[in-house]
Amino acid sequence: MSGPTTRAGGAPRQARFTRSRLAATALAAVAVVATAGASSPDGGQSGDITVLARFTDASPLLNGNDVRVSGVKVGEISGMRVVDGTAEVTMDLDRDVLPLHTDARATIRPVTLLGERFVDLNRGTPGAPLMATGDEIPISRTGQATDLDQVLDVVDDPTGQALAAMVGVLGDGMNGNGQNVNDAVKALEPAMNHTDQLASILAQQNDTLNSLVDSLQPVASSLASQDGKALDRLVGSANGLLTTAAANQQDLRATVQQLPDTFTSARTTLGQLASTARDARPALDALRPTTDNLSDISRELIAFADSADPALASAQPVLQEAQQLLDNARPVATSLRQQGPDTIGSATGLEPIVRDLTDNRTNVMEFLKRWALTTNAKDGLTHYFRAFADVTPMTATSLIPGEGGNAGVGGTPPPLTTEPGGAPAAPPMTGNPSGLLTPTAPSGDGGATGLTKQQESGALGFLVGGNQ
Repeated sequence: MSGPTTRAGGAPRQARFTRSRLAATALAAVAVVATAGASSPDGGQSGDITVLARFTDASPLLNGNDVRVSGVKVGEISGMRVVDGTAEVTMDLDRDVLPLHTDARATIRPVTLLGERFVDLNRGTPGAPLMATGDEIPISRTGQATDLDQVLDVVDDPTGQALAAMVGVLGDGMNGNGQNVNDAVKALEPAMNHTDQLASILAQQNDTLNSLVDSLQPVASSLASQDGKALDRLVGSANGLLTTAAANQQDLRATVQQLPDTFTSARTTLGQLASTARDARPALDALRPTTDNLSDISRELIAFADSADPALASAQPVLQEAQQLLDNARPVATSLRQQGPDTIGSATGLEPIVRDLTDNRTNVMEFLKRWALTTNAKDGLTHYFRAFADVTPMTATSLIPGEGGNAGVGGTPPPLTTEPGGAPAAPPMTGNPSGLLTPTAPSGDGGATGLTKQQESGALGFLVGGNQ
């Protein structure tokens, strides 16, 4: 504010500051005297006492200002002096203020917004030790409430004028309403007590609140970005959510009504899950040795995978060749699929033959063996055919000319003669009594072999494997 500020009584602020500085430099020292004996139960704090308090700045105080505890006057300022750049304030106190503890505090406060000052004394924590004679309240436990002039000094002219107008309006409003304000304060006392309790709880949870503030700061910064557009979008989303919830209120109510049954089912399911967990515990205990080896198995699998990588890389050409083979085999498979019905029919027709060959595989293999032995020989010209003949003495001698034609056919066999040395001589063979070999003359039906056509067909069938 531009001009000198006038306080109640018409004294300019600058003049008040000058008097305060002069008074601070002219303070006299007063010793602290304790009137109680060492044997006093309150630690020597009985009777009227004098207490020292050090302030960084005590210029608003004057000798004779009150010392109060919880708003009740318990003494007054008896002297002030400057010591080592700090203000040492001497307070004469009544014994009603006792006991005072070592963590007692002193704060300079204004009586009114524009009135004189007083020292607000806090006795300290009941559990702390008592102050002894000669103790003082250090600067760390003293302070000064913010003065209205200090507030006005940090605001600009428009703000100061507005604040002055507000104070004036408040003064007009308070004029003649002291009793009403007193009643309002009494009515607000329980709420203020609760507020004090809340402040105590918040003080105990200061670290938690600091953590909460630190966590909320990024959120607040994000919401404040883009000139509040992010917050606008958040508010719009919340509005849409609330609108949707209002539109589906009936469904939400029905859902909430179903929640007890759902919770009951969930409780039952959780109970069954607990039973299942208990039953599964032995199995899990049995699996523990295996799970302990999982790390080693994993390392071995990794080593195997690393070793398999080159093989898999080299398998790519093989896979390409296999793909080409599959592509080439596709037309063949398609053709086989088309010929499948004919192949099935042929297989069905061949089934009896295969069954017969399987049942007679011994005879078939014997025939193949003999046929191979018959046809595998050759001489200097070409292959020749071997034939197996069952020769008896009769068939061997039937072609030898002798008496009466075929020897031994239709009559008594010729007598055996002996060769020199006693061996029997072969009888003379005449004719063809057996008819198994080629006769000397064609047969009566015109066959060149001397056999009938039926006999020739049967012999040929036997030779090629058609008959047994």
